[in-house]
Amino acid sequence: MTSVRKQKTLKQINRKVILNVLRNSGKLEISELSKKVNLSKPTLMKIMNHYIKKGLVIIAGKGSSTEEGGKKPNIYKFNEDGGYAIGIIISANRLFAVITNLKSRILDKISIALETDEEFDSVLKKIIDSYNCLIKNTEINTKRITGLAVGAYGITDFAKGKVIFSPHFPSWGKNLMLKEKILEQIPDEIPIIVDNHSRFQVFAEKISGLAKEKNNVVAIQAGKGLVAGVIIENEIKRGNHSLIGEIGHMIVDPEAREICACGGRGCFEVMVSTDRVLRLAKEKYKEYPDSIIFNKSSPDEVDIYSIFDASNKGDRLALIIMDEVINWFGIGISNIILMYDPQIVIIQGIFTKAGKYFLENLKEKINKISLFSIKRETEIKYSELGDKAGVLGAASYVLSKYFE
Repeated sequence: MTSVRKQKTLKQINRKVILNVLRNSGKLEISELSKKVNLSKPTLMKIMNHYIKKGLVIIAGKGSSTEEGGKKPNIYKFNEDGGYAIGIIISANRLFAVITNLKSRILDKISIALETDEEFDSVLKKIIDSYNCLIKNTEINTKRITGLAVGAYGITDFAKGKVIFSPHFPSWGKNLMLKEKILEQIPDEIPIIVDNHSRFQVFAEKISGLAKEKNNVVAIQAGKGLVAGVIIENEIKRGNHSLIGEIGHMIVDPEAREICACGGRGCFEVMVSTDRVLRLAKEKYKEYPDSIIFNKSSPDEVDIYSIFDASNKGDRLALIIMDEVINWFGIGISNIILMYDPQIVIIQGIFTKAGKYFLENLKEKINKISLFSIKRETEIKYSELGDKAGVLGAASYVLSKYFE
């Protein structure tokens, strides 16, 4: 029995190796593939036929005959449209969903508005509707779906597929078994993954973004809330209680008047939230009524982009506000660098629109309060993936597990 089991395991390993070589190499003849993996041509032919039947490999033409002549060999190619992955992100106010092919190319996407603290049954219906809509729009064979990954805002238990607590959806309660709820609604037998959205976002940076060549990465999603995805030695880190990345609840100012939703005083998240930035502008209106921040809007209607724009134009009030935000970001990120020692810290979310003034002065602040070696070696950059990072990372994570 042990010998048979070993043979089956070896066969599975060989198949995975061959598929990944084809996936990364483009088109290959059997002779070329044989040199790469050191397997016999008859063994490779059996594997090719196996994957052709599954739709993961196609014959892409004929190669050249040898000098002796004879039959031209087939050229084999990985079929990037031989399977699909679906990624869904449940943000504070929107649900995003995509379906990709096996090369992470987005085939269709959906965005649906969510109400503040929308009831779980309503959000679950939108998850299932999005899943079904993506399948209908792309007309795919559901048997070729490799999996579904759902990213939730809040503390999540990856192993059990549950949302421990989501501050944006307190009505959901604690320990919501999200994976089980989805499985009950989807007729297709596919793997389902549930995790914090930030982990999919940092994975997107590793696969498709600024961290392709990096082993140690922190991606910070900043906006109304604040959370980070962490990769150490090429592995997503979660921690014993799924708390790795919950940087928003790190105390940066214990004397602050601001109380976080978690009950803490002066949490990183609340000190740099967009709500607080807008409140600071409103509070200082009487002192700076001529600020260009208020050129097109009343104090109650100012948006964060107006403050970003004004800071890059040298507006005095905008600089005061942004300098305070930069101070707290600098302290928080410096602590993160000391904790995780990343090669790069990537800023995602709305602050990627803050522009040159924010990023340059943030780097300067970090350099002033960090160790000399760290300040020279840690890159601080804006993400280039936009709002697709989470869903793209979710779908890509499904594929990484499929090809593992």
